[in-house]
Amino acid sequence: MANSNSKDWKVDFSKVRKDFPLDWVFERMLGAIPKPMSGTIRYSICPNPECGASSEGSVKVSVKDDTWKCFACNKHGDVIEAASLYLGKSPLETALELSGADANAIRSYTPPKPKPAIERDDSALEEVFSKLVAALPEPSRDGIEYLAGRGISPEITRTACRKGILLTLPSNPKEAKEFLLHHIGQDLMTRAGLWKEGSKAPAAAFRPLVLVSNNRRAAEFRYLRATRSDEVKSLRYGTIAPWGWLGESKQRILITEGCIDLLSAVALGTKRSIMGLPGCENWRPEWFETFRGADVLAAFDDDDAGRTALEKIRPVLEAAVGGPIGTYTLPPGAKDLNEELKLKLGLKM
Repeated sequence: MANSNSKDWKVDFSKVRKDFPLDWVFERMLGAIPKPMSGTIRYSICPNPECGASSEGSVKVSVKDDTWKCFACNKHGDVIEAASLYLGKSPLETALELSGADANAIRSYTPPKPKPAIERDDSALEEVFSKLVAALPEPSRDGIEYLAGRGISPEITRTACRKGILLTLPSNPKEAKEFLLHHIGQDLMTRAGLWKEGSKAPAAAFRPLVLVSNNRRAAEFRYLRATRSDEVKSLRYGTIAPWGWLGESKQRILITEGCIDLLSAVALGTKRSIMGLPGCENWRPEWFETFRGADVLAAFDDDDAGRTALEKIRPVLEAAVGGPIGTYTLPPGAKDLNEELKLKLGLKM
């Protein structure tokens, strides 16, 4: 083979990008299993070796419109960049290798098809969440026991329920379906995207823990148990919106990853007001417009994704505050605030 660094060796990068399916890299090179989702294909393996594979339920990589993005390490790009990262080669060397692949095998490959994108009706979603808050003024016994196992006291769980940010559906899926039909109705759930046409039940009926954003325009539905490796951790509906907990002062603020860490911070005794982000990469600068002069402390997860996200959000927060922000240090053995809480209480990790 000619030297890949030779000036005489020409590679048509646009042709490689056109002819070589991006999904093929994930499935045949990385050995990832495709998970069709609304408008996208998800994978649990990242081509970045430093990020690599995680549990199948994490589906951290999204492939859409011939581009990919990993929500854990934030790497992204096209087919050449994916293969280049995985192979540890330059884009030119990678393009040459892809060009030399078995053309018949490539032609016979059929990429997976994403599920149809859901046309979301935000007004219907907001009505669903408002009805759920009204219909669930108290948490279930199963919800209280599950959260207590994570260190969150029944008192905090009940307070969060009264605030309308933590709700619990019946734990039995059949009962949850009947509850949703009675209080919400199939038509409204269909318009809101919670009930897919042709389905016998909404997916939410199988995930009874509901975490509702303060503006009632978004929510996550989760299991009342630890998720298995082959399960999606949560189902998120609605726009990107944070959770909030008012503390003793609006000028002393803690920022956490997610609602469970928000509740864990309350259980750990913070007096700060708390903003829980719906994922370390999911935020909007306008959320911080009232932070001028505030004492802001960021408590992100102690992992690669959390550290990368912190450095990305730090300049935005500092611009909003008008000065430096603080960084919360987790104790040894804890990767997030909930793990710190369980360590403190001597609960099983």
